[in-house]
Amino acid sequence: MSSPAIVATGAYSRSGTGRGTGIELMRLTPGQGQAACGVERLASVELENPTFLLWSRDGTLLYAVLETSPSRLVALRVSEDGTTAELVADLPLQGEGACHLAYGHRARTLVIADYGSGSVETVTLDEQGVPVELVDFDSHRHHADGLDPHPHQVVQMPGTELLAVPDLGLDRVFLYAQDTTGQIDLAGEIPLRRGSGPRHLVADHESELLHISCELNGTVATAVRQEGESDPNLPRPVRGAQYRWAVRTTVQASGHEGTNAPSHLELTADEGHLLVANRGPDTISLLSLVAMRPRLVAEIEVGAHPRHFTQLGDLVLVAAQEADRIDVLRVEGERLSTVGEPIESPSVACLAVRP
Repeated sequence: MSSPAIVATGAYSRSGTGRGTGIELMRLTPGQGQAACGVERLASVELENPTFLLWSRDGTLLYAVLETSPSRLVALRVSEDGTTAELVADLPLQGEGACHLAYGHRARTLVIADYGSGSVETVTLDEQGVPVELVDFDSHRHHADGLDPHPHQVVQMPGTELLAVPDLGLDRVFLYAQDTTGQIDLAGEIPLRRGSGPRHLVADHESELLHISCELNGTVATAVRQEGESDPNLPRPVRGAQYRWAVRTTVQASGHEGTNAPSHLELTADEGHLLVANRGPDTISLLSLVAMRPRLVAEIEVGAHPRHFTQLGDLVLVAAQEADRIDVLRVEGERLSTVGEPIESPSVACLAVRP
């Protein structure tokens, strides 16, 4: 059984385009077996459309990107017990419609994906981890060939010095290298089938395999790392290693018929299975990775429009945006089951467990 944990939620807000407050903090105490989780609501902060959250590594700061025009990056200092959250930074960005952020590879940077403006931005942090300055802005419109770019996520690639950015509008995953100042340079790309719409990506512990949720054609694409000499034209930080991937398999993310727009996906802790959220059938799928290609082994219904989920021990917390709730699931081998009643959470868009 998992220990109690503080979980932050971000929601489309009443001040923006949804029904939520903004950010809420709650303490979840997992129950035994199929018993419901205990829920204690700790604090809330009114913000406009905080649609993705990231904790600092020590759990003292909570970062959020606001899906606004222009985009904004905020930081909250959260007390140890989670009952207070003080706004310590509110930084306007250059892009629009921010939807994701992640740590850069270089010290004290955050990298942000702007879905609305088709851009990727880099912000530096001070010694306390507070955002202080926008230092780089990269527009995917320079690579769009007349298409409409929509970068949707930023991922640190384990075992490399690259950042991966899936672009739903351009059917490519862009690979970036980051210099010592925090600025990013394009270092390569992974093309996907036209009309696939790559949204989110997860890499194994050495980035040998990349699994990509494709929102527009309802599939999960798996890219395999290629052997061979590195390209001498790559930026200096990525020379001397093999940083090439090619898509080798695609499988349907859901066993249900009809339209499916997969959103988020994650590996289980042992990397033997892949969890995928499906909007349309409104399910969570469990795919086995034991064979040469992912294989659907379980699927369970959740609330409408599962936009995001996160794992807490053997539990899966699902942000069902249009159902105004968080579903709680348990993974047991190749089985998925529902744990207790859903947790009320209006227009919830993302979840982040405090480290």
